[in-house]
Amino acid sequence: MKFYRSHKVNCSGQQFDHQIYRRDPRAILYSILILTFTTLASSCGPSQRLLEPEPDWVFLAQRKVNHLRENDVFKIKSKDKFAAIKLYVYDRSISIKRVKVTLINGDVLTPAIDTHINAGDRSRTIELSSDGRQIEKITIRYKSEGKLFSDKALVQIGGLRSQDVRR
Repeated sequence: MKFYRSHKVNCSGQQFDHQIYRRDPRAILYSILILTFTTLASSCGPSQRLLEPEPDWVFLAQRKVNHLRENDVFKIKSKDKFAAIKLYVYDRSISIKRVKVTLINGDVLTPAIDTHINAGDRSRTIELSSDGRQIEKITIRYKSEGKLFSDKALVQIGGLRSQDVRR
């Protein structure tokens, strides 16, 4: 703290030296920035977690699905091989019409799925291969429920690592 001015105060016949403190504006700004950063850092929980963590299942991708668009492409960045996938849905219910899994080698798997998934629930296990496949992207055709300007559904994709990776 810096002293900017000082003056004498007379109280009941005695004189006291009264100093007025004033903070440096830069110190106030630094304090606000540090407080804001720590608040944001502590309030941000892990957003990449599955509905119920299951052994050997890992997070692959997530997206807030749009009411207007009916197709979403989830790019998979993992280089691991996966034997199966599941879809986890939060906030709003959705109806899955089609799932298309594109593998790194260019093959496309289209499992038969036409199901309704409630908010807070997950799809059935979608088997890919017992020895595992490396996934490039997953395309989902869906119908999101709810009003146009209401909350969007959050869809997460979890993958079951193949036996080769789990050992």
